[in-house]
Amino acid sequence: MKVLNQNPLNFFSKLFNFQLNLLNLLFYFLLFGGGLTLGMVLSFYMKDFSLSLQLAQFSFSTSTSASNPHNLMPNVKAVQPNESYRPPRIGLKEYLKPPEVFHDMDDVELLWRASMSPRISEYPFPRVPKVAFLFLVKGPVLLAPLWEKFFKGHQGLYSIYVHSNPSYNGSHPETPVFHGRRIPSQEVEWGNVNMIEAERRLLANALLDISNERFVLLSESCIPLHNFSTVYNYIIRSNETFVQVYDDPSSVGRGRYSFNMYPQVWLNQWRKGSQWFEMDRSLAIEVVSDRKYFPVFQSYCKGSCYADEHYLPTFVNMKFGKKNSNRTLTWVDWSRGGPHPAKFTRTDVTIDVLNSLRNGTSCIYNGRVSNAQDPNSPSFFPKSFNLQRHLRNLLSHFLLFVFGLTLGVVHSNLKEFSFGSLQFAQFPFSPMSPPPPSNISKTLMPNATSPTISVVATNTSASSSPPRIGLKDYLKPPKAFHDMNNSELLWRASMTPRIPEYPFHLVPKVAFMFLTRGPVVLAPLWEKFFAGHQGFYSIYVHSSPSYNHSSYTETPVFRGRRIPSQEVEWGKVSLIEAERRLLANALLDISNQRFVLLSEACIPLYNFSTVYSYLMNSTQTFVEVYDDPSGVGRGRYELSDYPGITIDQWRKGSQWFQADRDLALEFVSDRKYFPVFMKCKDYCFADEHYLPTFVYMKFGAKNANRTLTWVDWEKGGPHPTEYKSENVTAELLSDLRNGFGRKCEYNGRSTDVCFLFARKFPPTALDNLLKFARESIHFNT
Repeated sequence: MKVLNQNPLNFFSKLFNFQLNLLNLLFYFLLFGGGLTLGMVLSFYMKDFSLSLQLAQFSFSTSTSASNPHNLMPNVKAVQPNESYRPPRIGLKEYLKPPEVFHDMDDVELLWRASMSPRISEYPFPRVPKVAFLFLVKGPVLLAPLWEKFFKGHQGLYSIYVHSNPSYNGSHPETPVFHGRRIPSQEVEWGNVNMIEAERRLLANALLDISNERFVLLSESCIPLHNFSTVYNYIIRSNETFVQVYDDPSSVGRGRYSFNMYPQVWLNQWRKGSQWFEMDRSLAIEVVSDRKYFPVFQSYCKGSCYADEHYLPTFVNMKFGKKNSNRTLTWVDWSRGGPHPAKFTRTDVTIDVLNSLRNGTSCIYNGRVSNAQDPNSPSFFPKSFNLQRHLRNLLSHFLLFVFGLTLGVVHSNLKEFSFGSLQFAQFPFSPMSPPPPSNISKTLMPNATSPTISVVATNTSASSSPPRIGLKDYLKPPKAFHDMNNSELLWRASMTPRIPEYPFHLVPKVAFMFLTRGPVVLAPLWEKFFAGHQGFYSIYVHSSPSYNHSSYTETPVFRGRRIPSQEVEWGKVSLIEAERRLLANALLDISNQRFVLLSEACIPLYNFSTVYSYLMNSTQTFVEVYDDPSGVGRGRYELSDYPGITIDQWRKGSQWFQADRDLALEFVSDRKYFPVFMKCKDYCFADEHYLPTFVYMKFGAKNANRTLTWVDWEKGGPHPTEYKSENVTAELLSDLRNGFGRKCEYNGRSTDVCFLFARKFPPTALDNLLKFARESIHFNT
């Protein structure tokens, strides 16, 4: 499409002056014919008024009025998570900071990173949603001065991403809003599937900013038809996405379908539509995460198939049909036929043409019908509009001639003229119209005549500087200490990729989570257990905040592994909160794939290699789950206290679990059942019921229904048997390793290795444990 290599505002001003000169000639003819001298004076007044009026109506005015324009958009405030008592090592602020667009990730890494989404949908911080403008261009953004006016004064409410040809050297001067917004790009060919790859690349880069909520695809030949406030409110308040989807039975519709796409894509699912979309974050994540349908289009939609016209419409039709409006917000004129749409040249661009584009077509917005003019009607085309304009001018001049020099004639002409600009003035390019309500979360239907929205994209210069953000930095295991509160931590930990395949070599680790009152008193034993296995484990310690760690010398593997902790009471729900806190911290390291809960009184029964292999090779999780009909089982259930949980679902089990990453994610993301167990007080003992009940309801098929931690309850009472120093012998350790002759099932086969850990051992037992560890636990292997 042809672009204008000059300042758009100067161009429009010259164009308007040219039109006004023609009107002046017509004025002179009528006025001289009527011999009305005073009418000539009035006509000059009208000329000056009309000139200033039209220029003011089409200007991108940023002037203020009695109402502050900044009140029309939500205030942009920096995210301020709770400050901690120590300088933070890692926090939510650092994670939420919008990244630079230049990075060193390839497409596979980028798409995986962008597919990250939280399982907890509520944001634990004041989030101002932004609109991401994605410019798919060949070179520079030649209409950048126009877009500069559009974006001016709205920093913090938009993001810009530019995908241009890699051969473009960035020689064209960048305007401020486009500076540094060019993403790592690849070659794009018209009609080729690599256009979809470029769109996915743009979406993926935009998804790295968690504040981006809506995404608009543009080209270098697009222009905005409304001011930023109007566009922002229209898009953010919509409860639908805007992807054009329709069934075309002709040869350029269904005729492009390849039966090689079956059975992933059926002919009756095949759809067509405009390339220019607007979508919300959930759809954008689905598009970049698609591993089922996009490869089919890569393989079979080639040549005259034109993947950019079919992939997204077909994908949306199959998966998001109910939430899609089935229309685009970008006007394109295909009435002339051919492979490319009509161009708007210098002579085509008039006030009336812009008015017609703004008025668009009748459509539905948030369930309500707009009364906008149909752009497909004959009145849309410039020639028809020019005729109407001249008829109005003739009528006004006739009135001048008939009614003379009276002020009523002048008033009638001014009124007639302002009527011609009325619709255009409804949404002027100004940040002062229309004012959104103070609560941006409320849905507001735009004016009934609100048009479909058009926009265009362009490219900026690429930077040759070192990468600002990459996958290596994201994957680097974080420090244990941070400044996040519980809500922020759980939300951050619930992040999970929609693309399950890792685009890098992942060495899975076991996260050992110690829930303690104070120090890990058996640390010397654990030091021997972990020795020589760096890179295969992570350690996290949750201890009482009142514990003064400076009074106890930490051993190397436990140094710096204490997480921000809170008070925990035995038998209270705070125990579950501490477990979730440990899991959440461990989930921040993407390499942690298995999670083991331990206490300061736990010991390993096997060497690290055996424990690691046992956990990593298991197809199940290890959470003890059983139905106890007694007073300390079902007897603790109260229907009024546990809505959504029946007594038949109520389960009991050991607190000490071993979970995989999927269960851990569900555990920290649970917003349905955990709030119910917050009522579990007095003699309910939430730590014995919450996780067993939760696992039984959601993960019963993949759970082994047993724990890997030996605990002796045979003596009865509220606490298990404690193995004191004199009890610790080689025979005891051997019996514990063999489970005292018990058999269990592992991956569908019977085994006598049923327990990997044991408790309860006091600090006084440490010397004997160290004495027998080499021979009985084989720490030297």
